[in-house]
Amino acid sequence: MRQKLERKSLQDDATDWLRRAIILGEFAPGSVLTETALSDAIGVGRSTVRAALFMVEGEELVMRTPYSSWRVAPLDAQNIWEIYTLRAAFEGLAARILAERRATCGTELVDAAFAALSAADGEDTDARVAADLGFHASFVNQTGHGHLIRRHRSLAGKVEWLYRWSERHWPRRNPLVAEHEGLYLALTQAGPDAAEGAVRAHIDHSIQLDIAGAEQLARREAAG
Repeated sequence: MRQKLERKSLQDDATDWLRRAIILGEFAPGSVLTETALSDAIGVGRSTVRAALFMVEGEELVMRTPYSSWRVAPLDAQNIWEIYTLRAAFEGLAARILAERRATCGTELVDAAFAALSAADGEDTDARVAADLGFHASFVNQTGHGHLIRRHRSLAGKVEWLYRWSERHWPRRNPLVAEHEGLYLALTQAGPDAAEGAVRAHIDHSIQLDIAGAEQLARREAAG
């Protein structure tokens, strides 16, 4: 029997709208959000906007400041480091599990996702981001570890937000295939230590690039 359609409330729709607007960079990191402006933009009442803001605050994409004003969360060195290191913990564990259980788990999801990187390399930001996120999700999903898959998925919005911010400032900074080829080989051929190490080295490189970029942007902003 087919499943019933999911019912979504106006608050759910407003939350989805606000989350996507932040992830897509329509509201810059650190920018002020007002209930009145959001109410006009989304087309819902202020009470619905307020509920959506509280929901997105729980995802750490917005924050409240004194006197009850709202801001998009910053993408500073600390926040970048926290997002990436949490991601490294999830994906490092996934790489280890996959390497240990490769004969049982297989690698077909990882193979397909790596092939998709080549097609996306010359495409627009949406395609590049989707392919990059898809490759990282592929080896987590390949493990079949339900709890790990769900925890990794819960971080996906913040990672996409960070990816899009990086692509906006430094488009096509790294060719997708070249950037992921060593990681792909480790995931599909190497032992557990090497596979986990490859994931952590890959993410450490991203940390260094994006923190340096954030600090450069902050200096430029301070200089006027």
